[in-house]
Amino acid sequence: IGKNHFTEYQSIYGFGQKTGIDLPGEANTASLMYQVEDMKPIDLATNAFGQNYNCTMVQMVSGFASLINGGTYYQPHVVKRITDESGNTISEVTPTLLRETVSKSTSDALKQYMYSTVTGGTAVTAKVDGYSMGGKTGTAQKYPRGNGKYLVSFIGFAPVENPKAVVYAIVAEPDVENQANSVLAQEIVKEIYTELLPY
Repeated sequence: IGKNHFTEYQSIYGFGQKTGIDLPGEANTASLMYQVEDMKPIDLATNAFGQNYNCTMVQMVSGFASLINGGTYYQPHVVKRITDESGNTISEVTPTLLRETVSKSTSDALKQYMYSTVTGGTAVTAKVDGYSMGGKTGTAQKYPRGNGKYLVSFIGFAPVENPKAVVYAIVAEPDVENQANSVLAQEIVKEIYTELLPY
């Protein structure tokens, strides 16, 4: 798609930008992203498969959530509501729509692709029996390339039909011989979902 469209999409999904989450000290990560004028063909190639740039986990989850919710990018928040000890709502966060990222039909197609990833693809380890799930694995070499150091990740969502929960795990330089194995992150996500989904 070329570097102009690629960097435009990174911006649409909020990579390199503050998300506005209600946590103190969120940093501006624009310096961790390539600008169009600085992006060489090799940078575009490595960025295209998720290496050679950085984003925060909050940026990734926020962009990912828009892919699975029909294409709506909301400002992320830590909690939906605050209640007192009796369960009465003290305050509630109203969702703030920031932008549209993809069409509903594209969102639906992506959910089905990621469902296939969990049911018969590279992420079968993450599957919790009895629940529909989707997700995407990630494996990134750490710089300098060729040193055998990796970040592995898995981001999953459930249920596929009407997503309610996203869980994202990253393992930096796993303490195993073959670090380039996303199964390690999938196992963490599966443990979390095993507890979360029945609830």
